[in-house]
Amino acid sequence: MDPIAATKAAEVAAPPPLPRRQRRGALYVQQTLLFTTSFVILSLLKLGPLAQNSVHDHNNEIDMPHNRDIDTLQLLPKEDTKCLDLNLNQDMDSLVANARQIFVTMPAKAGGTSMKDFTKLCMKKAVQDNVLSREWLWKDYLVDSLHVQSIIASHLLNDDNFIRLVNFTSRETLMIHTHRDESRRVASAVKQISESICQFMGKEYSKQQQTTTKFNVRKNNTHCILDEGSFVTEISANSAEVGFSTHSLLTCKSYKAIQDNASQLVFVHYKQLDKLQKLLAKHHCPEILGELPIKANVAEEKSLKVLLHKKGTDEARNSVDLEEWLHAKGPAMEWTLKLRRDASCQAKTYHMEDELFACPDETLRVTPAGIDRW
Repeated sequence: MDPIAATKAAEVAAPPPLPRRQRRGALYVQQTLLFTTSFVILSLLKLGPLAQNSVHDHNNEIDMPHNRDIDTLQLLPKEDTKCLDLNLNQDMDSLVANARQIFVTMPAKAGGTSMKDFTKLCMKKAVQDNVLSREWLWKDYLVDSLHVQSIIASHLLNDDNFIRLVNFTSRETLMIHTHRDESRRVASAVKQISESICQFMGKEYSKQQQTTTKFNVRKNNTHCILDEGSFVTEISANSAEVGFSTHSLLTCKSYKAIQDNASQLVFVHYKQLDKLQKLLAKHHCPEILGELPIKANVAEEKSLKVLLHKKGTDEARNSVDLEEWLHAKGPAMEWTLKLRRDASCQAKTYHMEDELFACPDETLRVTPAGIDRW
């Protein structure tokens, strides 16, 4: 083929060259695409671990929504009441472990004697009886020894005693209040008074001749007969075990004080004290665990049967067992003798009892929010 002809044919077939400006534009587009692609790849490589960490942190937040130590004694204002487990290594165990001072309080006939005997054994020392209800003894308790007792058990006599503790205790103090249904508590208190009369015990009944005359006491080794009228008058005085009642401690003022101060407060049914003793001993006196539970003033151990009779009638025919008398007249006794004369805010106590008795271990942590709901 003719070279000249071939060159001309090639020039005809080849496209005309691009202008210099167009060539520069195409190169710029290619460079931009290459740079963008590289940036995206590098960004994905860098952000991958961050994204994973973000997901991991989010999952941690889901697993631990409260983001706080559950063992702390801090009581948040918006927390509601909560059932507590009295078994070892559970939530009540944590509260006991973190408390530097523990008060165990109660009305009469709610396990107080047993808890005071336990505390004496655990602490290796006794304090003045019912020291938490006797403010004038507090300074003596403070200066008695460098190492004060970490556990104190005490009956409380009225709502002023209860309110003082609620107002003055620190965040490192745990208050445990033992509770008993008031009607059953009153019945137990009445039995206790009858026993004291028949045995001439206590400063009120220790003068045997005077007590015998007042209640027309007739007794032997197994039975004791008392005059019904005189005995009812004694109950109506609302003193001693009858008067140191639940409703005299848990009043409107008491509930208001709990709400205002957010004290670390737990209610425990008195029948759960065996478990409570075990928890307290674990942290304060593990050497006595084998001696528990400590029980005192147990009704089953009392063998003397008390009977009531109407004055001026034949004792044998008109006497009735005190247990039967209480079963028949218990509810009427409370209102006819006005035994709840000092009660207030009983609705809150009823709501508290509903929640307390519904707990598996009958142990309830009380909070301001819970009281407000009651």
